[in-house]
Amino acid sequence: MKSLERHLHKAGLFTGLLIGLTSGSQTAWASSINLCEGLISHNQGVVIPMVKKPPYMRYYKEPAFGTKVIRITNNRENELSKPPYSTMQAWNSNESYMLQYHNGEDFTGHRLLDGHTYEIVRNLSFVPSDLEDVFWSHTDPDTLYYISKVKPNFGEFMKYSIGSDKSVVVKDFTRWCGSDMPKPGGDVQMQSLDDDLFGFRCVNLDEEPIMLTYKISTDTVTTARIGEGTRWEEWFAPMPTVTGKSWFFQGVSLDHDLKTVNVELDMKKAGEHQNVGLTHDGQDAIYSVGFDPSPNGCNGDPDEGIGHVVQHNLETGECRNFISQSEGYPYTTSATHISAQAVHNPGWVAVSSIGKKKQFNAFTTGRPAPPLLSEIYLLNTDPDDTVVCRVAHHRSFGKRADAGDYHPYFGEPHATISPSGTRIMFGSDWYDSGSVDSYIIELPAYSKP
Repeated sequence: MKSLERHLHKAGLFTGLLIGLTSGSQTAWASSINLCEGLISHNQGVVIPMVKKPPYMRYYKEPAFGTKVIRITNNRENELSKPPYSTMQAWNSNESYMLQYHNGEDFTGHRLLDGHTYEIVRNLSFVPSDLEDVFWSHTDPDTLYYISKVKPNFGEFMKYSIGSDKSVVVKDFTRWCGSDMPKPGGDVQMQSLDDDLFGFRCVNLDEEPIMLTYKISTDTVTTARIGEGTRWEEWFAPMPTVTGKSWFFQGVSLDHDLKTVNVELDMKKAGEHQNVGLTHDGQDAIYSVGFDPSPNGCNGDPDEGIGHVVQHNLETGECRNFISQSEGYPYTTSATHISAQAVHNPGWVAVSSIGKKKQFNAFTTGRPAPPLLSEIYLLNTDPDDTVVCRVAHHRSFGKRADAGDYHPYFGEPHATISPSGTRIMFGSDWYDSGSVDSYIIELPAYSKP
């Protein structure tokens, strides 16, 4: 924990988060950074100006919202570079490095980038269980974790050092998973803030699907059956909360025994796009997209839990809807993803929404588009200071694209907020251009060292 405190000080961020998490205090912390300062925060439709793909490594001013954005890759046709996923941190703990997934003629895999200049440092040689399944350490900026997909370490939990460019085995799960490769589930999330708790799923030696949790400090593995004969679907893994107090799993907060349900969340569907994060005062929460009403009405919410960002408190069970029709926004935009990874600035959440293909004529009509269509936006979830600021149009077709010789899924923006919350990385195929590049939004609160 002392290492984390040093990184927080180094980044010029408050240390109340560390104190609150380790003491169990519920005292509200006042963030030193207002990420929406000076940004557009109304809920009106705006014109999405047609813009040529911006020049490589040159800043441009987002025409609708006035923010500072830079394209950091220069891919050829059919190539792509993107954040690993909105739920997984793209930056290391002190934001000195970045991680990016690349698929091109010369290399396919993960790349390490300088966290401030955005130049490529090197291609990474390890192969994780999936492109999203790479975990930056929250406490050591030199460290990454992953499950190896290749021999001689197939299925082993690995720790990679940037400084040495080498990986070492943390844990071999063969005793529990046999020849099956452990995976962090169908909707992967980060580990606990102290880097101690990780969650996986696999098929055990009896050919039964199981969920599996691992605690590094005590070398403890805990398992429980999932799938047929249980209340659990087999495609998900338990994910630790940020504080490590419990596990989020299919709409509930589970105790560490993987049997005791601490809290049943008022959630219609546990498989929507979601991200484990913190409330503004440091309690564990899951931020979810809501397309359907919550079974119990989301604590009296006028929209019954239908919204772009719905917060479910994993400690109290409270449901709170932040971006909804009653607040003047449209019905939840399709292909919306949430990133609650600003662990140094809790309660701030970045969101990307695409919309339906029939709405893409808004790119050419010159008339105001529905709010949040093709947008990256930012939310402060403090109930006493709630604000939504709109920071960029990503102009990506995502799954509706057909020009590139790659799966169009890779064009989804998957906007990912940095640990400090001062920057957002996203991918875009830029009007279905045939390639996908990565972009960085630098908010006014960001200061390059």
